[in-house]
Amino acid sequence: MLCVVAGIQDTIIADCRKSEVWKILILDPFTTKLLSSCCKMSDLMAEKITIVEDLYKSREPVLEMKAIYFMTPSAESVQAFINDFKPKPKYKAAYVYFTDYCPDDLFNNMKLYCAKHIRVCKEINISFMPQEAQVFTCDNPGAFKSIYSPNSQDKKKTLETLADQLVTLCATLDEYPGVRYKKDNNMENAKILAELVDNKLARYFELDDSGKKKGKTQAQLLIVERGFDPVSPILHELTYQAMSDPEDGKGDICQQETTRREGNADC
Repeated sequence: MLCVVAGIQDTIIADCRKSEVWKILILDPFTTKLLSSCCKMSDLMAEKITIVEDLYKSREPVLEMKAIYFMTPSAESVQAFINDFKPKPKYKAAYVYFTDYCPDDLFNNMKLYCAKHIRVCKEINISFMPQEAQVFTCDNPGAFKSIYSPNSQDKKKTLETLADQLVTLCATLDEYPGVRYKKDNNMENAKILAELVDNKLARYFELDDSGKKKGKTQAQLLIVERGFDPVSPILHELTYQAMSDPEDGKGDICQQETTRREGNADC
């Protein structure tokens, strides 16, 4: 999670600090959850971000303020951005930050309609959701159906998206891992995803084997299907986290009452 915070601080926050003007931050659903996982509103206000808005909702123009757009490089998000400046701009200027690589067609569409309003346009390569220090998710609840349904029409697109997200994770960790999967006729999806990730990593780092970092043990990325280990999901580990499901909790917090000699206490 520290890598995610550092990535945001080194790009979005660093650019904010260059100007003393108060700004508006505009997020899509994914970046809203991403930012909420590692930042508080007080942290944003300290960097002169006064309002956080939803990209997909109607907003009143604020022509005297600059807007920071932190969004996924999807057709829907880009079109919503264009609508903010076409035919008339809603904000004084736009600072655009994508979670990962923006396809050329979407970028060219933005440039066509909004070039004169865009002051900054960057890709910060954070397209995954940090849950805690060593746990992350791609936050794609529809992926299972898309990949495994016999009637799926977007399996390839979903695997491409997951591969892009895994590459941004490796980039954030500054790792160019070897990619491994189990060669099995029943694990075709793992093979396809592994090959996509490997190819995208090669393009991202633009390195061959001789160009990898010296003196650093290469990490290994293992890609397996859930069917590879069907027992683990129904087992409980000997940790407090694995015991949290039978307890009433709010978000990631469970409250448990214990008894001490001095009396009752919550923990």
